[in-house]
Amino acid sequence: MRNQTTKTVTAGVAVSLAVGAVALLSGCQEDVTTRTAVLSQYQTATADLATSTRALSESIAQICQAPSEERLAQAQHNWQQAFLNWMPLQGREKGSEAALALSWQIQFWPDKKNTTGRKLTQLLKQDTTWTPEAMAEQSVAVQGFGAMEWFLFDQSDALQQAEGCQLAHAVSLRLADSAGQLQLAWQADPWQEMTPQMALGEYLGALNNQMDYTIKKLTRPMGKPGSPKPYQAEAWRAQYSLASLKASVAAMQALYLADGKGIDAMLRERGFADTATRISQRFEYLLSGWPASEAMVPLLASRDGYRELINIYNGLEYIQIALHEEVAPELGVVVGFNATDGD
Repeated sequence: MRNQTTKTVTAGVAVSLAVGAVALLSGCQEDVTTRTAVLSQYQTATADLATSTRALSESIAQICQAPSEERLAQAQHNWQQAFLNWMPLQGREKGSEAALALSWQIQFWPDKKNTTGRKLTQLLKQDTTWTPEAMAEQSVAVQGFGAMEWFLFDQSDALQQAEGCQLAHAVSLRLADSAGQLQLAWQADPWQEMTPQMALGEYLGALNNQMDYTIKKLTRPMGKPGSPKPYQAEAWRAQYSLASLKASVAAMQALYLADGKGIDAMLRERGFADTATRISQRFEYLLSGWPASEAMVPLLASRDGYRELINIYNGLEYIQIALHEEVAPELGVVVGFNATDGD
């Protein structure tokens, strides 16, 4: 009888170990699948950014060869496309350390004191032959998208002059170089040596960081009711701040879904389909009901427009709270300190 009991216990332990092993193997496989999908998103985004910034640089070179309204319009379009391609990478603050170090030189924002405009004006007065290498020695405020926006949308007359065009072309080449470095930085998997739970924490943390950054892009120019701060809006010179904000929301939705292998799928697999559905629907509602304007400033100027921006804020805040109070505990993740806090 004792032998039979021992055999039964031993068999039970063996079954438990087998079930545990299958669960562990399943978890590891889930981690690899999710990590691969997320990394693929980063690599695709950096490749698109590198390609579009090169196209922007080429269009500036064409303006310098023979300025025309058509070439200016093409360069402005190329800037917009490159800027949209930056949105999936903007503000995530997780992943490759080499990639994160490039963020400020790709985009200097917020520019509270018009640092970009003031420094570019100073550079235009210098008797210098500007090159990408020379720009690398300057402030990050004149190395990225904001500097190119200043030339293309605010001070396009400077492109009619040899000195101005040379400086603008050097800035565009510096931006393209930075995008190329970013693409190289994301060739390696920064989460490969992490445990599955640590990697999941980094993934959720990246989404949380980008949400914080996106909300700041909205609330800074909103200011207080009746006292908006339009010059705090991202891309206000290009009148493209609402278009870029929408691209940020779409990028967060894509990161959340990760081609059907992301947080949404993980929540459903672990029995939290209600949470997954509510977040997914909120993303869809936000994007489908987005205002038609590409610029935020016109909406800041009217009560109805301001109300539309409040609706966007409410939608983003809903998702942010859900990420902190539902998704994190349901996936067993602690959302850590955000690198953008205190900005």
